[in-house]
Amino acid sequence: MKQARPKTAEKETRQKLVDAGLRLFGLHGFEATSTRALAQEAGVNLSAIVYHFGGKEGLYRAVLEHIISVKLAEVGPGLFRVVMVCKTEGSSREQLLGAMRALVRTMVSVMLGSPESRSFSQIMMQEQIAPTGAFDIFHDGFFAKVHGVWALLLGRLLDLPEDSLELRLRALAVMGQMVIFRVGMTGILRVVGGEKLSDEHLECIVRLCIQQVEAIVAGYKSACGPDIFEEGI
Repeated sequence: MKQARPKTAEKETRQKLVDAGLRLFGLHGFEATSTRALAQEAGVNLSAIVYHFGGKEGLYRAVLEHIISVKLAEVGPGLFRVVMVCKTEGSSREQLLGAMRALVRTMVSVMLGSPESRSFSQIMMQEQIAPTGAFDIFHDGFFAKVHGVWALLLGRLLDLPEDSLELRLRALAVMGQMVIFRVGMTGILRVVGGEKLSDEHLECIVRLCIQQVEAIVAGYKSACGPDIFEEGI
């Protein structure tokens, strides 16, 4: 029992630093965030960063791993359901579309409906704009997994081979139509009016994204074939 308190205190200190990293790395990026600012934000001694993480780089990696763990817990079940539907040979087109609609709803909810999403998204965008040595943690741990599931689903719906460039790009395009509502939040709130998106806004975004994917599937025409420059758009 006497040893339990120190271990609990260490765990609390570690979490305070991760929470501080979420806020400051998201606001300022890795390079512009000092260890002193991190310690002050967490309310701990500067030496705690080295003790628990080996330095700022280690803390940053821990922050990314925390983000991925939280986000995979939120979207993981939805991704798994889509994979199961896609891997089942007898799945009908309507079942595949149903899996798509559910995945859109999950992603919009996770990206826009969670209070933590802003900090998470800011750090992910920082990694896209100015990748650090920890970029692979984000890419391999989260982005590639979500992209892979969308590619699998669209491959079934559009009958595209899994190694095709068009499939990979279409999956990115579909993901992008949802991601823009997160990364462009400041401008979007100016457009819709208000300080945050309401439940009505979120539901409308879900339906718009679903309709756009359905339109792609219904009116599919190859955009990356060898004759695209001759045919035009």
